[in-house]
Amino acid sequence: MIIKDVNLETVCGITSKLPANTQPEFAFAGKSNVGKSSLINALMNRRSYARTSSQPGKTQTINFYHINDAFYYVDLPGYGYAPGRLLRRCWLLRR
Repeated sequence: MIIKDVNLETVCGITSKLPANTQPEFAFAGKSNVGKSSLINALMNRRSYARTSSQPGKTQTINFYHINDAFYYVDLPGYGYAPGRLLRRCWLLRR
């Protein structure tokens, strides 16, 4: 499939509501720093559309990329990374 049109349509933070999309969504989930955003860039044949970093935990929002007006790639934040001892402890208590 040739991807001709890519739009970063929605960025959802902690307080945002998820959009009511009617088209298919392909979500990319996994641990922090495993290459989810890099995979999305490779699938879209774009070099740096989805933001990447060597530092874990960079994606902190849910990003909806609308592809060819036909479907969505959804870049989810990674899990399992918490900077610092206090944040890691809070994360473990919430589980």
